[in-house]
Amino acid sequence: RTVEQCAARVAVGYRERKVTLIVLGEKGDPITLENGEIRFVAFQKDVRTTARYYQAADVYVHAAKSDTFPNTVLEALSCGLPVVATAVDGISEQIEEHRSGFLVPAGDAEAMAGRVLQLFSNENLRMSMGATAAETAAQSFSLNRQVEAYLAWYEEILEASKSKGVTPYAC
Repeated sequence: RTVEQCAARVAVGYRERKVTLIVLGEKGDPITLENGEIRFVAFQKDVRTTARYYQAADVYVHAAKSDTFPNTVLEALSCGLPVVATAVDGISEQIEEHRSGFLVPAGDAEAMAGRVLQLFSNENLRMSMGATAAETAAQSFSLNRQVEAYLAWYEEILEASKSKGVTPYAC
């Protein structure tokens, strides 16, 4: 509901062109807004198709009340989209505030719409945040980075067990 309220506020506040919110992964009838619409697109199995939706967007909006570490935020960042999301759970670990996106309180459609409008009205900011988003995703969340982090953690566990005189067991 927060995303729909956000889209309605953005559509009223942004008059340069019509606003279209694509809700990817859900089915439903389109919702007409004062200056735009909300379209629902069923789940896409083909990752290239999903990536094209991200690449066609100007901003990614994620209005979760709770979300551990959503892949969709990482996907949007990877595609060079600035993200406006709720500051809940692991989302704040994914977004560099004011660099790759904005964090807003959960359920605050007004704050979310304000940040989206800020990005729509300042193309330089939107493009800069998009570039930072892609860079952040590549540096912090790539598969190689994750493998390196796990290996370092396992090494730390191994060293700690050795220093305590514990023999680790291999599985």
